[in-house]
Amino acid sequence: MAEPARLSRPNRRPYRLNMAARALIPAWIIVVAAYIGTMIWTIVISFTGSKLLPVYNFVGFDQYVRLFASDRWQVSVWHLAVFGVLFIVCCLIVGFLLAVALDQKIRFENTFRTIFLYPYAMSFIVTGLVWQWLMNPNLGIQNTVRNWGWTSFTFDWAVNSNLAVFALVIAAIWQASGLVMALMLAGLRGVDTELWKAAKIDRIPTWRVYVSIILPILTPTITTATV
Repeated sequence: MAEPARLSRPNRRPYRLNMAARALIPAWIIVVAAYIGTMIWTIVISFTGSKLLPVYNFVGFDQYVRLFASDRWQVSVWHLAVFGVLFIVCCLIVGFLLAVALDQKIRFENTFRTIFLYPYAMSFIVTGLVWQWLMNPNLGIQNTVRNWGWTSFTFDWAVNSNLAVFALVIAAIWQASGLVMALMLAGLRGVDTELWKAAKIDRIPTWRVYVSIILPILTPTITTATV
């Protein structure tokens, strides 16, 4: 006897997709208005003679000519490049090393993980104030070390125009390395344990395993952390 034909049920998947798309409309409006809209408005304003308040007397590329000819612009671009490269590279290195240390199944791992990640939970204002006090020659590290007897010790990077950018890099690394550590640790925990067993059998040095095997596996994680 032939099996009775199953009653066809309406496909509800398109309906659910439509409802999801409708639910995202407010978010898209915010993205278009708050991000794309303000970017376009800023570009338009840059072609006007605006200073403190926006005006709409278009002057062409005059503002850009003044900007590119300014010594401050060149110094700012150089400092931005130095800060960006050192910040990203050092965060990746420090975060990876912290993740490797925690991945050794050490005691109080949760405590250390919380301590390393805690700076990222602090606001930029708090981080800035803390490091401003630490690097103040009259209040922070320099004053403390000199009170210990090393009167010739100098750590005045925050007030030295040639070293101030490196002081910012140190503070930024302190805050962001914990997030990189958390991402890297999640990636390390996803590595197949059979790889480590095979490496031990072949007597491959641990550093070689990390460089040649683990880091390539963590490429998506490293890319995410870099972005």
